[in-house]
Parts: sequence; C-alpha cells; structure tokens
Amino acid sequence: MKKITLFLLLMSFVFGFVQFDVSAEGYDALPLGKNYLNLNNLIMKSDGSGYAYTKELIRIKSFQQYTIVLDYEFLGQHSVWLGDIYIGIQELPSHDLYDFLVLSDNVNQRAYIEFIFADDYMHITSLPMLPNNYNAIMYEGTYADFSGYEPYIDVDDQIDYYGVLPIDYDEPMTLEEIKAYIHAEDPNGNPLVVSAESDLYSSSSKLPGSYQMVFIATCNQIAKRYHLEVRVFDQSAPVIADPGVITVALNAKPDVDTIKQDIVVSDNVDQMTASDLVIIADNYTAATTIGEYTFTVQATDSSFNTSTRTITIDLIDQNGPTITGPSDIYLYTSDTPLTGEQIKAYYTFIDDVDGTNVTTSFSVDTYQQTQAPGIYNMTLKATDQANNFKSLNIHIHVIENRGPVFSTDEIVLSVDAADQMTEQELIDWFTTHTLSLGYNVSHVRILYNEYESHENESGNYYVYLNYEMNGETQSSRLRVDVQNTQSTFNYIPYLAFGVPSIAALAILYIIKRKK
Repeated sequence: MKKITLFLLLMSFVFGFVQFDVSAEGYDALPLGKNYLNLNNLIMKSDGSGYAYTKELIRIKSFQQYTIVLDYEFLGQHSVWLGDIYIGIQELPSHDLYDFLVLSDNVNQRAYIEFIFADDYMHITSLPMLPNNYNAIMYEGTYADFSGYEPYIDVDDQIDYYGVLPIDYDEPMTLEEIKAYIHAEDPNGNPLVVSAESDLYSSSSKLPGSYQMVFIATCNQIAKRYHLEVRVFDQSAPVIADPGVITVALNAKPDVDTIKQDIVVSDNVDQMTASDLVIIADNYTAATTIGEYTFTVQATDSSFNTSTRTITIDLIDQNGPTITGPSDIYLYTSDTPLTGEQIKAYYTFIDDVDGTNVTTSFSVDTYQQTQAPGIYNMTLKATDQANNFKSLNIHIHVIENRGPVFSTDEIVLSVDAADQMTEQELIDWFTTHTLSLGYNVSHVRILYNEYESHENESGNYYVYLNYEMNGETQSSRLRVDVQNTQSTFNYIPYLAFGVPSIAALAILYIIKRKK
C-alpha cells in the first residue's frame, strides 16, 4: 500500500511539472505595458461564488514588488465585504499557496494587495470579481506608485515604433513639417494627437549628422512612442569651377600651384578655397614641348563628398584642330552605353591646314561606359598632322528613369524631309502626344536636339526634353524619323503605247519572211 501511495505521489509530482512546463511554454513573455493582469486570462468559477482564476500562468520577475489594484465597481458586491475578502495566489514552480487579505482605500473606491515572490511564475487561484467596469491592474511597485488603470497590452502589440527620416542639408524641415509625417489612430481609426516628447533636431544647427526625436500618442491610457532618427545628409559635392582650356606660352610657363590658385571651388556646407584643392594627377609640370597637358584637382568636403576637375593646359605656338559638337550628352540608365566611337560620332574635327585629316582620342574618361546614374567627364582630343591639338571636355549625363517611362517605339514622330519642324512645333507635338496618353505635361523645353540641322536628311534623330508633371521635373526623349517620300512611277501610258507597237513590228517581220 505504501508503494502504491508513493507511486501516485510521484506521478502527481511529475504531472504537475509537465503541466507547469506546458503552460509556461505558451505564456513565457513579460507584458509589453505596465499591466500584468490580462482579463482574457481569467475564468469565472462555475460555483457562482463570483471568483475567477487564471487559465494560464503569469510570468513575473523574482523578488520584485507587485501590487494588484481593483476598482470597487470591478469587485461589485465583494466591495461590501472588504476586510473579509481574500485573493488566492500560487507561486510556481515551488507550488506555494498564499491568501492575501484585500486592503481597502475607501476614499478612492479602490482595493489592493501587495506581494513579492521568489519564483518566476504565479497563478491566481481566487480573484473576486463581479465587474460593472474593467478597472483592474497588476503592476510593478507599491500601491503608493499607483498612477491609474491601464489596459493589458497584448504581447504581440507594438509599443515603440522606429523610423528614419533622411533630410537633405539644403532642404531643412521644421518640427511641424516633420510631425506631419507621423500619424496615430485609435482602434476605431480616429486620428489621435501626436506630440513631440523630445526633439534634438530643431534646436540644433542642422549640420550633417544624426538627431533623435521621440513622438508620443496616448489612447486608453496607453502611451506609444515613435522614435525617429533624423539623418541630415549632405549629398552635394564641392563645385570646382571649370576654367576651360588654359592656354600657356611655352616660354612663360607658370608652375601648377600658381595655376591652381586661380581655380574657384565652393561647397554648400563648408567654406572652401583653392588651398583645399589636392592635385591627384599631373602631366603638365614635366612638359617641355608644345602640346596639351592636364592636371587633375580633387576637393573633399566634411561629408566626404568628393569632386574632381581635370584642368587642361595647352602649350601652343600655333592653332590646333577645331572640335565642334555638344558639351553634354544625355543617356538613360536603361540605354546601351555608348562606345568611344559612338561618342566621337557626335562631333566634327576640322583643322585649318589638314581639314578632316586629324586623329581623335579620349585623354580623360571617367564615363567608362557605366550605367550608374551620374555626370561623367570625358576629354576628347583632336590632333593634326603637325601634332598641334585641342581638347573638349564632355559631360556624359546618365539619367535615372524617375518619371513616366516612354519606350522609344511609343514616342516616334515620322517627318517627311520636305516638312521641316521647328523646336516649338516639336514641343507642341510632344505635349499633344503625351496628353493623348493620359499625361498632362507643362513647361516643356528641349535639352538637346539631334534633329536640328538634319531636317532634310533621312535617318533617326533623338530629341531630349525636360518637362513638369504633377509638380515634378521629368525627362524623356522622342525619336524623329526623317523619310524621303518616293513618288510612284506610272507605267500604264508607256505600256499602252509600247505593247501594240511591238506586236505590229512582229507581224510585219513574219509577212516579209513569207514573201
């Protein structure tokens, strides 16, 4: 009999721990908010006593002071018998049971108990409740720390929100403008007031860097916060003014530092002078013969934005070839990169002695057929037969397709070579065409016009445009197909006359042979 009793005790002990582990496994998180008491976790006892118990364990902190506060309306009829009402709690995993006498605060119509447990879990075995409201809370601290009732916050709810707002240094924002990005609503979708709890950005100098802001909104006595990191960035690289090709007489050649002092550099954040320029390449200093030489300067601001400028020095004693063509070429990132020969096709090279018998090359090429957005510098060099040469700096604009994307086969304008179109007519056609596609554009202007000077030549020419749509500046292009209309030759009169004539001659020939 003793063995059977011992076996049953061991089984109940093991079962109790298994039950504890299963319950704790699904309810192991501390609450997100202040309130530990989840009303959804309470089950009313079926004996009609007006007492409830928790169906899941409550995770707590060991050796932490806790207080349970119940409103008189939550207690219902139990509030009449305060002084004789107890709350039963079991501490786990020790399984120790406690009955706490409920203390009364009649002035504030509240009742409470205070306790400290050494274990990590608890189970309410008996909680008086005949609620006319739901004001009940269990929190860390003493009754003196009570600051009001707060609903239980689900463990899957989010108390703190985080975000990052990048702000361009050149376009600072006010507190109200930033706050306009933050919205909060109650559970019914009604907007809530959002206020700034802390703001390190507005009071700062707004220089590039990171600034913390905290916004708060409250609903049902639950405060939630939005932690916003304002990142002020400076994406504008220093601007090195292009002095153009500097012509220098060989017999009065200044050193490179002297030339550098005449280069103007500026930055939107930092005060910069020519002394901030660093020479990173130089083949001019060692030059002893006539020709074209360069040195490259680099400027770096405090945000590590870097720009370079290649300065061309032309040591001359006579004129080199003339290069004619655009200083800027515009491409989209989706376009096939231009080869060096395709870029050269944009230009004409004429020498006053050798005509077109000149050699062309690129002395600087930061473009390298890249498809990354940006502006890239290329220096196109033309040399005549006497080695006199000139250069042209070219900017390759690789444009990110941000606006509406028109594929080239959608914007094609076929023009007869005899019907020339002015730039204004091209703009009017583009405006009408985009309107027919459902886009309302304005302020259209032509950036570069390949069609110009080719109005009478068959071929395909691109016209690059800027325009405004929905308050934003966009870019696009259209293809102009110039065609020579071929007139149809009418052969009918000639056939009408020729065929009978040939037949008559044939008959006459046959008659003569018979004779």
